[in-house]
Amino acid sequence: MKKYIYLFLASIAIISLSSCEEDSTKALDTSFASFVSNSMDIGVEAGSETSAEVKIYTTNITGSDRIIPVMVVAESTNAEAGAYTVPSTVTIPGGSNVGSLNIDIKDVGLSEDKVLVLRLQSTDDISTGEALTIGLSQLCPNNGIKLKISLSFDDWPEEAAWRILDSSGSTVLASADPFNYGGYAGASEPVSIKECLSSGTYTIEIYDQYGDGGTSYNITANGILVWSLEGDAYEGSTSGTFTI
Repeated sequence: MKKYIYLFLASIAIISLSSCEEDSTKALDTSFASFVSNSMDIGVEAGSETSAEVKIYTTNITGSDRIIPVMVVAESTNAEAGAYTVPSTVTIPGGSNVGSLNIDIKDVGLSEDKVLVLRLQSTDDISTGEALTIGLSQLCPNNGIKLKISLSFDDWPEEAAWRILDSSGSTVLASADPFNYGGYAGASEPVSIKECLSSGTYTIEIYDQYGDGGTSYNITANGILVWSLEGDAYEGSTSGTFTI
């Protein structure tokens, strides 16, 4: 009798081990797809149109093509439907973990900046990541550069102050006029400021009234990152230069 009991227990152990191995294999086969970032900017000349490529990555590689549905998140998008054309799917080629999505943008209703939000739709075989928020805007006239400075605050936004100087030392953009602290008192969300500037080299001066930093800064020029600073990388003040 003991012999049969041992054989029975051994059989259960083998079946359990086999089940675990199958579960592990399934876990390894699980694919996750995501945009390379969760935000980007696309600029278009007044009265014109342009296109931009968006990359999508997956966590694994398979031998056959994979098709992922792409949807516009209507409740988060305020751009007019005529301002964009987005394919309904994106293909990840077999043997690769990278796919490309080409988005066409027209200057329709873009006299004011708008937002287009896209999301990859999960399938039975692929789970997906965060949505992609695309800022749509007209490019600056006369070959100007659209500068965008984005701020993310700590719990004391009123302590943050900054200004951008041109090569002659003149202030071209600042957190407050006259320049002082308190420009963001009461701010509960990140803030973005956009301005058209001429090409050249600029200096940004960063200040924190309490001397403990905390506010993070990102500067893009026509959608391309040109300077950034994390909130824990400075204390009372710091500065940097960038060329656009």
